[in-house]
Amino acid sequence: MNIRKEGFPFIAVSAVLALLLIRTRLFLLGLVPVAFVTWFFRDPDRDIPPGDDLILSPADGTILDIQDCTEDRIGECTKISIFMSVFNVHVNRSITSGTLIEKRYRPGKFHMANMGKKTQDNERMIHYIKNDKRIFRVDQVAGLIARRISCWPDTGDTLMAGQKIGLIRFGSLLECYLPKGVDVIVGIGDRPVAGQTILGRIVS
Repeated sequence: MNIRKEGFPFIAVSAVLALLLIRTRLFLLGLVPVAFVTWFFRDPDRDIPPGDDLILSPADGTILDIQDCTEDRIGECTKISIFMSVFNVHVNRSITSGTLIEKRYRPGKFHMANMGKKTQDNERMIHYIKNDKRIFRVDQVAGLIARRISCWPDTGDTLMAGQKIGLIRFGSLLECYLPKGVDVIVGIGDRPVAGQTILGRIVS
């Protein structure tokens, strides 16, 4: 199992705290945070399904909501909200191949990531990916506990479907805006796997 380097400082701190308890009865209990933090930053390999018409999940988690909406840059679209609990893999992946034409940080609040409309005001990193004349939007949204958003590619970078693009620490939300012409094939309550589960297919 691969471990993300972003987790090394957290693993080190929890390990030091556990060592301070080594001569006490609490030592084994002190190992629990070490194990949990190490497991949280796991980065498993994924089998990326082939197909230029496929839109992949950017995150592991649970689909909380699917709704039709209008986005300023995309127009009429479908928004899919995926909640990541602290027990999910937190490495995020690109939903499609294309060019990252804009990456924008928006400061905000820290409501719980599964609180529905309240999360509209949450801190987030907004990505616009252009693919074959279509534009897709994916937001990494901070939650009550997750207040550190990492986004690795820069504006102008070429992305491959399923490519690792970032990480949010300790529970959060991903919102995907899919333009018209994408047939959504998942439902509320489904548990997608980042870079592997197909959210939809481009049909027109």
